[in-house]
Amino acid sequence: MIKCSQITSLFCGDPLNPPLLLLGICGTTAFISMWMQNTAAAVMMIQVANGILQRLPVGTQMTGSNTDVQHFCKAVILSVIYSAAIGGMSTLTGTGVNLILVGMWQSYFPQEEPISFSSWFMFGFPLALMLFFVLWTVLCLLYCSPSTGRSLSAYLDRSHLKRELESLGTISLFA
Repeated sequence: MIKCSQITSLFCGDPLNPPLLLLGICGTTAFISMWMQNTAAAVMMIQVANGILQRLPVGTQMTGSNTDVQHFCKAVILSVIYSAAIGGMSTLTGTGVNLILVGMWQSYFPQEEPISFSSWFMFGFPLALMLFFVLWTVLCLLYCSPSTGRSLSAYLDRSHLKRELESLGTISLFA
């Protein structure tokens, strides 16, 4: 399982770069969604996003100057949801609808060449990649102002994340 500290640390930047962090969350979600059902990928990654968002103040802790934090929280949730859908469309295994289309293709057009995993990937991946960067750009334009990095840096500090990762210890296959 991917740890929120690993994603945050890898894509955090030094100093904190919210668009880069958003790109990391989007990219991880889309990649996972390519190889498993996009709904399951979204459910899994929303927990990672929640781990990142739990570091940020909410509700009554918010002040007028922290609207950047609220906007970034919205961007993180939207990025997980839409990235899962975009990643899922790039492979046959990403979403069940793709497999239904393959079955219908074989039923309605038996004389045509069947759709294989590689032929779908050659069609779906470039389209998904284009949509992915459009999504990321739109989310950055709508939810990441130039002051967002300063607002978030008080809560998402790279040195704190590094200490947290070290406290987890090494990865072991056997408990």
